[in-house]
Amino acid sequence: YMSIQTDDEGKTFLSIFPTLSYEDRLVSLRELTAIPQPVEDTTALLLQLAQQSSEEDLLRIEALKVIGLYADQSQQPMIMRGIRELLCKPDEDDDVQNAALQTLAWMPCSEAELRLALDIICSDTYILVKGAAFALLRAHKAHPFAQHALKQLLQHEEFGASAQRELST
Repeated sequence: YMSIQTDDEGKTFLSIFPTLSYEDRLVSLRELTAIPQPVEDTTALLLQLAQQSSEEDLLRIEALKVIGLYADQSQQPMIMRGIRELLCKPDEDDDVQNAALQTLAWMPCSEAELRLALDIICSDTYILVKGAAFALLRAHKAHPFAQHALKQLLQHEEFGASAQRELST
């Protein structure tokens, strides 16, 4: 196993990562404390990994965490577009959706993401995913659309009481 944090200049994260075994890819993602250079290409690779339904869910979740924690502001539009696409996929894994919503909670969001969160809460999806969507609204409750969304949820059987609490604090 070759650690990604290598001093051999020629070997970048981008060239090594795809060649690693599943376990080593998982370890290398968990070891990251920043997005390796070149940032834009690496972010694109991580986003692609997160969106790939054929990939192992755990890998996809780790890729989303790295994006959420370390992504550069300049990559924001690409990331948001990728995560919105992932969340709109009909048969997406619940844990991956959960991680995608968590990633958005760590980043500045626009109305598009918050509207998606409201749609998810009002859909018949798994309750844990709805909970993550509600947490996203809560994380961004200073945003005007989040305020609007919370008001819409006052009558919601599962989240009405929480929405009321958020609006009053």
